[in-house]
Amino acid sequence: MSSNKKRINLSFSMSSPIQRRAWKKLTEIPAGQRTTAVCRMVCEYKGQQELLDAVRQTIRQELRGVQLTKEEAQDSVRAGDVDESVLGFLLALQEGDEMT
Repeated sequence: MSSNKKRINLSFSMSSPIQRRAWKKLTEIPAGQRTTAVCRMVCEYKGQQELLDAVRQTIRQELRGVQLTKEEAQDSVRAGDVDESVLGFLLALQEGDEMT
């Protein structure tokens, strides 16, 4: 007889800040609702990552023909055209840096 259920056991280290935060959030979910909540969170996270990857790829494709120097980026920031974080992000994409 084969079961239609699969099981994963996790252990959390309370000395790890991220694992401690995850544990706290998971224990705030009422018992009986945790599996559904975890499945939803994993699927939503994966979907967000796929969307982010698609946006990055689109921006990279659009920037292929554009050359932006750091001086031009700084001039734009001084002129108030574009927020500095946006220009930094675009420059990093153009240079092929990974930003997460």
